[in-house]
Amino acid sequence: MNSHSLPGCGLLSGKRSRMPLGSLSALVLAAPVAFALGGCGSPEAASAASAASRFVRLAADDPAAACELLAPRTREKVTEEAKGSCAEGLRSQLASAATDGPDVEPEIAGHTAKVATGGQTVFLSLFEDGWKVLAAGCTRASEDTSTPYDCALEGD
Repeated sequence: MNSHSLPGCGLLSGKRSRMPLGSLSALVLAAPVAFALGGCGSPEAASAASAASRFVRLAADDPAAACELLAPRTREKVTEEAKGSCAEGLRSQLASAATDGPDVEPEIAGHTAKVATGGQTVFLSLFEDGWKVLAAGCTRASEDTSTPYDCALEGD
């Protein structure tokens, strides 16, 4: 969530936010309404926040372990772009991503989450074995909430 968001429970300002993630962009187009309806303080929110924070920390310290926290398609894309090594792909794609910053209440919409942690935004999806990262190292070019996210790491 950014500085233009309303306080409390992850409510958005009502402006549409978009993230260019190919097939994932539909998630973000619906996010303002869906995230506003999400469960503030729910176990899902705490679990999503924990997964995002853990990913950001591991991406910097142990990229091989961080790869295990990626959604399958995202892991495939990172590995493919790195020509065979997910860990090397994470190192190169997230080299300039922020790793320090405030954590903000996660925004949950069904089986998807948007978490601002460590100075970046992380988008996740809930799988049978827990929350997995769809995109990371996401920032906006400006404070205008109508601008799309630019993500250093994303799946299809």
